[in-house]
Amino acid sequence: MQFITVELLNENALKLLQQLEKLKILRLVVVSKKPNDESPRKWAGSLSKETAQRMLDNIQHSRNQWERDI
Repeated sequence: MQFITVELLNENALKLLQQLEKLKILRLVVVSKKPNDESPRKWAGSLSKETAQRMLDNIQHSRNQWERDI
């Protein structure tokens, strides 16, 4: 028996899978979703304010270079 994960793109897809289950072609298994450990809150405060400000300054400098006439 194989297990696969399917992303449903619309409600018709779920209805179709349920019909296939009624025909005993497949079986739907509900899996509880684990909380995502890669949440943005995990990385909050990982940069010092000084480093973040230097990065923002560099980004602004790069943007200004694109806006000049060539």
